[in-house]
Order: sequence, then structure tokens, then C-alpha cells
Amino acid sequence: MKIVDEIKPIKMAVIFDQIIAAGGGYQQALNAAILVNKINKKYCDPVFFTTYRENITTLRVHNINVIFLNIPRWRRLFLKIRGAIPSRRLITVIIKLIGFNSFEKPLLEREVDLVYFISPSIWALYLERLNFITTVWDLCHRDYPEFPEVRADRIFEQREQGYRQSLIKSTAILTDSKLGKENIISRYGVDKNRVHVMPFSAATHIENFTNKKIDRSINIREKYGIDDEYIIYPAKFWPHKNHVYILHGLNLLYKNYGVSLKAVFVGSDALAGTLDYVKKTAEKIGILDNIFFLGYVEDEDLAYLYKESIALVMPTYFGPTNIPPLEAFTLGVPVLYSNLDGLREQVGDAALLMDLNNPESMASHLDKLINDDDLKNNLTIKGRAQLNKYDDKYRLEIIEGICIDFQSKRYSWGSYK
Repeated sequence: MKIVDEIKPIKMAVIFDQIIAAGGGYQQALNAAILVNKINKKYCDPVFFTTYRENITTLRVHNINVIFLNIPRWRRLFLKIRGAIPSRRLITVIIKLIGFNSFEKPLLEREVDLVYFISPSIWALYLERLNFITTVWDLCHRDYPEFPEVRADRIFEQREQGYRQSLIKSTAILTDSKLGKENIISRYGVDKNRVHVMPFSAATHIENFTNKKIDRSINIREKYGIDDEYIIYPAKFWPHKNHVYILHGLNLLYKNYGVSLKAVFVGSDALAGTLDYVKKTAEKIGILDNIFFLGYVEDEDLAYLYKESIALVMPTYFGPTNIPPLEAFTLGVPVLYSNLDGLREQVGDAALLMDLNNPESMASHLDKLINDDDLKNNLTIKGRAQLNKYDDKYRLEIIEGICIDFQSKRYSWGSYK
């Protein structure tokens, strides 16, 4: 008989710390929340919290009741100051005088045993008593420190400090790939047994589309005025997303193969900042009229935009895995993807790989795809097979395994003092 058969389930705080402007990060956090809500209550009783009030409505749509953690900016400043105190004795005195900090206190009041950060989160640094599971989506600040989004404004230092302080204290670490796990272990000296690979999954609205839970038909071309064949790239305009590569690839596709294609860019420029540069580059090359900048679109529209496209073209530098290829595989859309470590492992032989130093590779792949129906059909079949390697049952078993292991340990001590 296992110890867990005799004791009550752990109470786990699930922290939803993403805003919708985060794009793929928001969708992946939402997937994780929905997954945890299905956990076997014999092992774990999840309680959901969010640091953004606007998430409450979205989570309730998915039958998730959530508690809003209202922590104003001045309290966040105190959290940073308090979190920088290295002295055990001083922290003990502070706890005795004023209690636990404004982030941890509401969790302890609800008798939480374990905290699960379903996305990378600075809040993990402010837990003084509670154990936690942390999530690492990427270590791209180490992979590609040249990019401004991980170099400017001391973002590199902030990410590095956050990971160095939180990972070694984590009860468990969830990452998206084998390469991600290897990098966490080698770069931060974490015990390999604490790092678990839990692959990304396609966004919920894409799954709903394929399961025919969306019953409204949309003439997506008419809605957005798209009058020709096109490729699609749903991504914010971060430099690492490499939109300009697509512009040069389309130009070479026309010059070298006589094929004119449009491109549909879906995603905002909020916090990213290269939209103007992409537009100016398109104008300079002479293909601005071939590019549709749609900005943020509704989830349902995105599914239709995928389905009508020739292919997803994603020349990103960051990985090791990303969500759009999974969405394209789910919808039966061919994928052109970066030929980089981790990224090529994510798609296996189900995508056409692009040399990011040579946009001609994108052009030649598209020419073959347009003129070879067998190639398109084979990629579609292989894409679905790639998806079938991992499912939600597999992901749920990982979370439950972590909870069971912690449940046995938690049994060895009483209440927090």
C-alpha cells in the first residue's frame, strides 16, 4: 500500500501569470490550466490564481474558477526588496513582525501545500515557505544573446538571475523538450531527476475547430480582403521571429520560380517593436502589396486563416519548440520551419526545414510544395503522426507523478508555522 492512499490530497495553487498579449505564451499557459483542472483529485486539489483580472472571464469559460491576486505596484516593489534579503535571521524577524509577504500570504491562508507556476514567473522568487513547480519554456537568452529582446534593459540579467535563484529550489521543473532539459541541467546544475519533459500542445481553439465544436462558417478571404494564395505566419513582431526572412524568400520565389504568393502576418507589435522595420523592408524589396498585416485576430478566425493557407512558414530563431507547428499539424497544413537544434527535433520529418542564412531554401521548398500534391499529402500525414507521439493523458501523468511524489514527502511534516 502506498502512503498516498492513506493521506489527503495536496492543495496546489496554480498561478496563471500571463496576459493575452503574450500570444503563444498565453495559449500555452491556458492549456496547462485546463490540463491541471482534469487532475485526479485523489492526489491533488488545484486552486487557481491569476495576477491579471482580465483572465478571470477566459478561465471561467473553461469551467475554471480563479482567485484574483491583487498586488499593486508598490507591494511588488516591496516584494523585490524583501526577496533580495539574504539573511535567514532577518527574514525570520520580518515574518514574526509583519507576517508573510503579500504574494505568499493569501496562498498560505488557503492552506496551499505546493505552488505550480504554469508559465515562467518572477513570483517564484518571492516564496519564502511554500514549495513550487516551475516552468521553463526556453533559455533563448543564452542561446541567442544577440537579440535585443533578451539583451536590452538588462533583460538578460533579469532572466538569468531568476532562473539561477528559482530552479535550484524547485520541487520540479517542467520544460518542453529533451534539449530544453539538457540545457537546464548543464547550465544551472539542476538534478536531472527534477526536470521533466512535458511537450507543448496546440491551442484549445485549434482543437475545438478540428473537433467541430465551432459550427459557424466564415468566408475568411472575404473578411480580410485576401485575394490570392498565401502563406501564414502567426507571431508577434519580435526580432527573433525573423519576419524579414519571409519577405526575401517570397521575392526569390517570384524571381527564381515565377511564383507570386502573398503572406499573412498575424500578431501584434506590442512590446516587440519591429513592425515598422518589416513594412519598410517589404516596401524596399517591392512586395509590400503582397503582405497582409492583420494584427491580433480572434481565435476562431486564426483557425480559418490556417486552413486556407498554402503553408505555415516559421523562420524563428527561438525554440526549442513552438506552438504554431502543432496547430498547423492539427489542421492538416504543411509546415516550413527553421533548421535549428531542438526545432528540427520538434517536427521530425513532418516539415520542410529552412536555412536561416539562405532564404532561397524557403523559396525552393514553397515551389516544390505548390507543384507536388504528394509532398503536401505526405507532410500532412507525418504532421498528424508527430502530434500523436504525445497527448494530454501523457502530460497529465507527468503532473500527477510530481504530485504523488510530493504528497509522500508532505506527509512527513505538519502545518506551516
